[in-house]
This record gives sequence, C-alpha cells and structure tokens, in this order.
Amino acid sequence: MHTPLTPNKTHTSRNGVYGDTVRELDDVIGKIVKSVKDAGKERDTLIWFMGDNGPWAVKCEYGGSQGPYLGSWQHEKGGGGSSAKKTLWEGGHREPSFAYWPGHIPAGHVSNSLLSTLDVFPTIASLARVAMPTDRRFDGIDVTDVLFNETEIRDRVLFHPNSGASGIIGQLDAVRLGNYKAIYQTGGEPDCGGTTGPSKRHDPPLIFDLLQDPSEKTPLDQDTAAYKALYFGVESALEYIKEDIRGDNTSIADYSLDPSAKPCCNANHVACRCYG
Repeated sequence: MHTPLTPNKTHTSRNGVYGDTVRELDDVIGKIVKSVKDAGKERDTLIWFMGDNGPWAVKCEYGGSQGPYLGSWQHEKGGGGSSAKKTLWEGGHREPSFAYWPGHIPAGHVSNSLLSTLDVFPTIASLARVAMPTDRRFDGIDVTDVLFNETEIRDRVLFHPNSGASGIIGQLDAVRLGNYKAIYQTGGEPDCGGTTGPSKRHDPPLIFDLLQDPSEKTPLDQDTAAYKALYFGVESALEYIKEDIRGDNTSIADYSLDPSAKPCCNANHVACRCYG
C-alpha cells in the first residue's frame, strides 16, 4: 500500500484509514483467490505475495508499522529521524511474504529463510522449466526448495543499496551476512515529527546480530574477534559483488536514437524523473 490511502469504505477498522486500506487490500486478494478457484485453476496457480519496502515514517499513521524492526541505534545514538523506508535499517526493507499453491506448498508452514525479491525471477523460470539466459549473471536464486520442501536458507549474503536517505543513491552500504548485518551509512531521513538524523558514514561499519537484536539497538564491539572476523567477511563480500557487477553484461544500446527513451526532466510527464 502507498499513500495517498483512498479506501472505498472507511471506519471499518480501529486503525483508521490505514486499517481500512489493509482490509480492502485483503478483500481484493481474496477475490483474486476466489476467481482462481472458480476457474478450476487453484492447483495450477502459484500466488506469491510480498512487499517492496517498509513503512514510510514521515507519513505517520498512514505509513504502517515497523513491528519489532525499530532501528533503535538510529533513535538513541544516531540523532533520531527515521529508521524505516528509504533507510538501510531492517524497518526500511524487511518484509514478510506468503505463497499459496494447494498440492505443492505445505499449508501452514512458516519459514525463517532469508529471501529476496530478486529470487522471484529464477524461481519462476525454474518452475516453468525455462533456462535462464547464459550471457549475464543473476543475483537471485531458485528457492523452490524453500517453497515446496520446507528447506531453510539462512547462511546467505544480501546487499542493500542506498535508497535516498543519505549517501550516494544505489551505493551498496549495507550487507546481510547470515544472521548479521553491516551498515556503512545512517541518518538522512525524516520521521513522523520531522526530525532528521545527520547523515553519517561508518567505516568500519556498524555490525548487528539480527537474531539476538532484531531492533538493531547495540552493534558488536569492534575490538572483539567476532567483529573482526565478520568485518573481513563483509568486506570480502562487497569486493566480490563489485567485481561481479564490473564484469557482468552491460547494455550497448544507444537510447538517444529513440526519442521515447531519452532521459527527461518534465514534472508534467509521467515517465520523467527530476533530481536536483
């Protein structure tokens, strides 16, 4: 869901307009599932639901809840501000997901696997028995064993790019290494009250044990052997992914030949984006 919230029915929830919109979303999904059932295609259809980011704190009660992923360090040590959408804290990008496919996915199973939306493409390709292109590399993995066989994937590396709060947009400034996460950049995004924590670079990074500290309150002591070992792993992972990006397939298309594909800065045009 995204602001502005405009549910067709209001006052259906004790949680105001946001709750009304959640109920309407739930109703829409229910209608999709019913249509699949009515068409007799329930056992031939995978329904996979997920979100793209956490709540937008500056939108206050219209933005949603971070649950336990509070990014407490930001509020207690980082000068305040948001630890939700657009930031590198768990509240900014950690989302639940559910998948439904009778006869294939065990009903009621809950997985703690570490997955990514990047996994959707290779997983669907695997289910469709379609070979992935061989002239490029993919960051996602096939997670059919998680969906069907209750396999758990925890020992995995994921990278989180800056999304506009602070630092350089797109730069990989957070690394998930199994149960641990390293953050190189904090601050820069306003909270509901308008407070914005100062943009701050951390090098070496803050490293949190998300299994023991999901609210990201207390980073590991940088003088410990555990921190030093994790830091080496994080830096190695970053170097690997950067080299992978440098050596991957890149486009050689000249988009200036197609007027519809030229970069533009026109606030009145739906396809244009203006920065600065």
